[in-house]
Amino acid sequence: MLCATSVWPQMPVSPLTITETKIVRFAPTLPSGADTKDGSCWTESIAAPRPGAWRCSMGNSISDPCFAVAGNREQLVCGADPALRADGFILKLSKPLPKSSHPARKAEPWIFQLSDGSICEAMTGTLSSVNGAPARWSCAIHVRDQVRPRGVVTALTPGKIWMADKFPESAIGTQGAKPEKIPVKMIWD
Repeated sequence: MLCATSVWPQMPVSPLTITETKIVRFAPTLPSGADTKDGSCWTESIAAPRPGAWRCSMGNSISDPCFAVAGNREQLVCGADPALRADGFILKLSKPLPKSSHPARKAEPWIFQLSDGSICEAMTGTLSSVNGAPARWSCAIHVRDQVRPRGVVTALTPGKIWMADKFPESAIGTQGAKPEKIPVKMIWD
């Protein structure tokens, strides 16, 4: 006896399918029970170019961004990471914040999550390049206590669904690399 059946190809269903990019304005509160460190801020944040975000030092270490907290001019929140649900620590200012020197800076996302699960964070300092463009964000997959590098992003294209030009780390310093266009699931600025 011969039985014939039709087999229809089935497209995989992905829980990572998104219909729009969610944008969240990060506004921390002072974390209770958090470490407190003394320090000062000398300029606005490079990582989070927005009002109320600062680049600060505590002894020989730098934290960027540190966020102003509404109604509190003496303390900031540093080391917070909303994507990883980290509260950060409190920076007790040893001197007042400087005046803003960049009133019309271009707003860029600080942290975002791609539909492939990567979390990408703004880099500061000297940036590597891909195809001559700065690799502005470094991406990683976070599994329990492990961080697995997953490439870099050189550009974001805004829209209902933002798109990221993501490259493998092996593309750093090269020319002619083709980006993988990946939807952005969520942005924190």
